[in-house]
Parts: sequence; C-alpha cells; structure tokens
Amino acid sequence: MFEIIKIAISPGVLPLTLLLVLIGLFWMVCLLGAVDFDVFTFDDAGGGFDSGDAPGMASGSSRWLIRYLNGDVVPLAAILSLLLIYQWCAVMLGHHFQPPGDFAGIAVLYGIGIVPALVCTKLTGKLLRPLFAGLQGKDGEAAPIVGRLGRVRSGICDERSGQVEVDAPEHPLLINARVAQGAPPISRGSRVVVVSHQSQPDIYFVNLHTEQP
Repeated sequence: MFEIIKIAISPGVLPLTLLLVLIGLFWMVCLLGAVDFDVFTFDDAGGGFDSGDAPGMASGSSRWLIRYLNGDVVPLAAILSLLLIYQWCAVMLGHHFQPPGDFAGIAVLYGIGIVPALVCTKLTGKLLRPLFAGLQGKDGEAAPIVGRLGRVRSGICDERSGQVEVDAPEHPLLINARVAQGAPPISRGSRVVVVSHQSQPDIYFVNLHTEQP
C-alpha cells in the first residue's frame, strides 16, 4: 500500500493523481445533486448527459474519437473519467516496472500509456452502452419520460439549468431539465411532472406537480 502511494505522488504520476482526485470530487458533487450533470458535455444524448456531436466543440478526428470510445451514447464525463483512470493505471505500472529517469522518459511513458487506456475505455464504454441506451428510444429518440413524475435534484431548476430524478420502475433516471420561459424556478426536492422534450439540445421541460406529497 505504501509503495502504491509513493508511486502515486511521484513527480511523473502526481499530475494524473491530482486529476483523479478532482474527477472523484466532481462525481461526488454530481451525486449529491449540487451541480448539473451537463458539465463536460456535448449536444446529442439522453438521460442526464449531453454527449455526442457539438459543432463548436468537436470536429473531424475528435468526433471520430468520441464515437470510437462510445461517447455517442455513454456520457462524455464518464468517458473522460474512465480514460483518466486507465491512463493513471498504465503510468503507475510503468513507474513500477521501469521508473523513468527524466522528463523525456515520463513523456514517453505517458504516450505509451494512452494506447491501452484508449482500448480499455472503449471496451468499458461498450459494456456501458446498454445502460445509457436504455435512456433513449429507437434511433436515439428520447425514452418515454414525458408524463412521468420526478423530483428536483439540483439546487434549483430554472430556465438555464436543472436536474430531475424521474420515477421509473427499473431504476431512477437522471435528466437535464428546465422550466418553460417565464415560469418561476422550482426549488430542490419539489415534485415535478415532465411535460415535453427538446432534442437539440437534449433537455426536458417540467412543471411543478400540483399534488405535492
């Protein structure tokens, strides 16, 4: 255990270790509902993340890479997290078996480590596709969420941001939600009903449920 910590805080691994800590904090904050899941997103996805194609953010090889890593279905935030974890593991193993002696050696190790990290991320993303594809209908259409009840998970749901946990028999669904233009914001914990869906960007509009529990 001490050896692992020693390698993790070594100069060649420390940047990745710090990023790993930050991404862990990010997911903790998301799970607590303090921020929306539409951080680190692209426009064209479902179920609480907007991953996919964004004209201003990804083009050419970037779009191909996102699709290669299953980022067209799996949330981009999850893909980036997996890539970071696998890259960290690869660099850790490299330092364990052949510690680099200088900056050039560290750079080479990072370059070599990204290859297995990409492959492992692709394989993991493939395993996760059915989970997130369940939030979408046929040909990528939104799942039948309109008409369901849910509860606001973010601090507030207004015209610009919001996160709602939708009731579902299988498991709760987390979606990006907004209120209609001119409608008052809805506070955290309030019961809402999903009234409509907008595909570009992928968001759901909700109203306050009149029969609050």
